[in-house]
Amino acid sequence: MRRRTRLAGALAVIGLAASMTITGTGTAWADVIPPVANWVEIFNPHLHDRGITLCVDDPGGSTSRGTQLQLFRCHGSDASGAPQRWVFHQVEDINGNPVRINGHPEYEIYNLAGGWCLNAQSPPGSPVFLGTCNGNIEVWFEVRSAGNPAGPDFQLVALFGDPADVCVSASNSSDSNGTRLVMEHCDTTDARQLFNLG
Repeated sequence: MRRRTRLAGALAVIGLAASMTITGTGTAWADVIPPVANWVEIFNPHLHDRGITLCVDDPGGSTSRGTQLQLFRCHGSDASGAPQRWVFHQVEDINGNPVRINGHPEYEIYNLAGGWCLNAQSPPGSPVFLGTCNGNIEVWFEVRSAGNPAGPDFQLVALFGDPADVCVSASNSSDSNGTRLVMEHCDTTDARQLFNLG
């Protein structure tokens, strides 16, 4: 609950905007829009059997390219929290216009501790890791709303130019520090793939 309250406060303070898109069934869905130029925590609100809320984390604040990312107890607001501070940069084309694929804005997600971007490869089970921020589609992610249109849950979707989208996922359903992040076929009913911004 503390994390949800913090999210509500963060939305008000940073002035996050939500745009509306219409699905094929006529239901209005609110896109989750990350703040511009401000860092956020990316946390999983569903994996908390032992009361621990887990955030996407750069282990030890590594500055090494290729470091596999994990979920770790949220502490992004602490003095040592930089490994959990992520900045979403909206991808732009050569004319400075936002890039949208299938109606969704595309982002590079930069870590303040590691100095690298969130990277992945398409095969299911592949690790999520720190890598270059190079403007190429292989490091672009969609923040795709999942489930309840009024809720903040979203998936981090990587397209890779492949019709079978893959999403960032916890490697298991525990709420243990050090749970590795991997890519899996997108499934909005899989709690391991659902995240919020905090």
